[in-house]
Amino acid sequence: MEKQKSRFVYIDLLRGWAVIVMIEVHVFNAFLIPAIKEESWFKVLNFINGLVAPSFLFIAGYSFVLIAQRKWNDYLTLSPLFWKQLGRISQVLAVGYALHLPFFSFNKLLSLSWQEWGVFWKVDVLHAIAVSLMTLLVLVLITRTQKRYFIAVALLAAAIIGGSPLMYDRNIDHLLPEPIANYFTAAHRSQFPLFPWMAFVLCGGLTSQLLVWWKETVEEQKIFLRFFLAGISMIVISLIADMFPFSVFPEHNFWRASPEFFFIRLGIVMILLPTLWYWEKVYNSGRSVVSVVGSESLVAYAGHLLVIYGMFWDNKSLAFIIGKTKTIPEVTVMTLVLITATVGVSYLWNRIKNWSMFYARVLMYSILTVVFYIFLTKSF
Repeated sequence: MEKQKSRFVYIDLLRGWAVIVMIEVHVFNAFLIPAIKEESWFKVLNFINGLVAPSFLFIAGYSFVLIAQRKWNDYLTLSPLFWKQLGRISQVLAVGYALHLPFFSFNKLLSLSWQEWGVFWKVDVLHAIAVSLMTLLVLVLITRTQKRYFIAVALLAAAIIGGSPLMYDRNIDHLLPEPIANYFTAAHRSQFPLFPWMAFVLCGGLTSQLLVWWKETVEEQKIFLRFFLAGISMIVISLIADMFPFSVFPEHNFWRASPEFFFIRLGIVMILLPTLWYWEKVYNSGRSVVSVVGSESLVAYAGHLLVIYGMFWDNKSLAFIIGKTKTIPEVTVMTLVLITATVGVSYLWNRIKNWSMFYARVLMYSILTVVFYIFLTKSF
């Protein structure tokens, strides 16, 4: 039996809760009767749901830099650890694109027009995470030192946050091919363009770097108190700034691209991070089903999306077959069932990996081989 690697439980907890709430978001969006969403209470739920993606993105950058500072020299020398990290990031990007395949049939895909490929090029949260992490990895090679790295990441984050009001829904298809343009703008239906979503990843990285530096001279509890106070400050300052009768930014979508709303969401995530750290340290929470889901977030994310949107029923998904026809009690039950299934699969996969990574890889590659064979041989 292979020894389990030590993990930061509070990181897995934040990622795990983000995935669990994400399941609720997708179930409600896919199956809830639209008229119910017009009720006043749903706006509160919508705001809470809107914190899922920022948390997911933030913790991706936070985890990356926490690992990178320990492997800094390995990355600089392009050791096998560098290529292993690049491979993991590429895997996330590949899963992101695979989930957007218009049809699960190679033969069918060959017959599609360019317009029908549009859904494939949409940028989702996995695309945003992968490209952001690749950027952070490349910046290690460019900046060479952690101080220059911090400055470069901070400047890039500021540029993305400040540029989002201009870039978010700007049509740039005359400048770049659609597959590339989708990473910069939501004009072609991308849900997570890099403006502003990449900035959450970068801010997670900056926070992690501060943690690494401060731990040399400051107690960890005081560091997380700083993060907590920083989160409150972000929210207060953003709310005050939003009250000004003027704006330095051009007219834009406040809920998607506003720097003020960005920092409100970032502030809440900055409060959640030390809160979960405190929960782990003070209450000795240890591993839990939520943290297991967080540690297997890619499996949990892809798995629940396949259940809802996978076209396994005569080239139709459950979202299409059932439609937006369910009431609050019905979607609540559906959410709980899918969360339970996701927790079960995540827990099983985690146990297999902890028991033997060799057999875990054999199982994974066996499943991928079968899936790829079906994809290549399926006629329609």
